[in-house]
Amino acid sequence: MSLAIGLTGGIGSGKSTAASMFAELGVPVLDLDKVGRDVLNQQAIQTRLRKAFGEEVCDQDGGVKRSALATLAFKDAVNTQKLNGILHPAIREYEAVWLGQQSASYVVIEASVLLESGAGARMHSIVVILADKAVRQARVLARGMQDKLMFDAIMRRQCDDATRLQAADYILQNNDTLEHLQAQVESLHRKLVAL
Repeated sequence: MSLAIGLTGGIGSGKSTAASMFAELGVPVLDLDKVGRDVLNQQAIQTRLRKAFGEEVCDQDGGVKRSALATLAFKDAVNTQKLNGILHPAIREYEAVWLGQQSASYVVIEASVLLESGAGARMHSIVVILADKAVRQARVLARGMQDKLMFDAIMRRQCDDATRLQAADYILQNNDTLEHLQAQVESLHRKLVAL
């Protein structure tokens, strides 16, 4: 069975960029945040979300309005916990099936809340990607999908870098160029293959 390597970091740290670099090296990558978005299309999940957060999180066709859900879910810790309680079991189930289909020496499982969700305990090793808050905020705002208020709200609901560092087996620094990150990913890839 493949070793499961968790990849995490705060919003705007460059998790997806690093994950795509691993994928280019031929490593199977599972993006749990994407799985979470896909899970939102399941009717049973939509019903539970409506019950937990009200009709305003769904459109007239019953689909989830992700921006409305995010606004409610990140409003406070209770709502975040409610959302996680609905989504995380379905995400875990998908992850287990996917892992069972892999034969590479290791796989990367990317998630923004890997540690907060308890998923870190299922990983063989944890890779943390770090970047300064100002760098992260600039990246997020440049994407145009969140404003500063939403960035700050998401940061408050994610664990801090000190917590990530305690859990980290490996660290990638991402304040510099893409080439610098690529070199770190390639070096780590060689180590992980050797395991």
